Amino acid sequence: MSDFSNSVTLYQACLADGTDSQIDAFEVLWSHLYRIAYAMLHARPNGEALANDCTQQTLIKLHRSLDQCRNPAVFREWAAQILRRTVLDELRRPDHRLLVTLPDDDHAPWIADSEILTHTDDLAALLQYAVTHGPLSERSQRVVVGRYFADQTDEYLAQVESDLAGREVLPSHIQVTRAKNLAALRRDTALLERLRGFLD
Repeated sequence: MSDFSNSVTLYQACLADGTDSQIDAFEVLWSHLYRIAYAMLHARPNGEALANDCTQQTLIKLHRSLDQCRNPAVFREWAAQILRRTVLDELRRPDHRLLVTLPDDDHAPWIADSEILTHTDDLAALLQYAVTHGPLSERSQRVVVGRYFADQTDEYLAQVESDLAGREVLPSHIQVTRAKNLAALRRDTALLERLRGFLD
């Protein structure tokens, strides 16, 4: 098999229709793209089969659009980008859509520190303390802090969580997760009483 460590060489071999070099090049691409697809899909039901399907779809797209690669030096990255879009398109289908929310054990019972409740006179500081020290996972904290303290949109937060999780997270999933987060914080009656004190 030829040496395809260089993206330009790999790209040129993919263009060589009907040659052994082209077959070898697409085998190399298959291995490269399948690893990415598997990383994105392995946690889902039938993840391995989905990864195979998405990789195959991507190779077909690549073969049809090789002339659209404007910079052969980044051919591998260009191919990987097409694969990621293919995976996300596949996951948007109703039969693959999976609601991404936090498990209930991320919202375990929690009681705020009484010293903090008594001596904190700044509402924003108290709320941020409740979020960052409460019964919320790191992901839940990002969702709440991002929306209410950093003024980030649900669309932006969904993209961040998609990138971190390696799977699609929709804005609606962010909204469901945040609702659970706030419900968890409301279980602490002492915290609620202290917050009401700011409104009286």
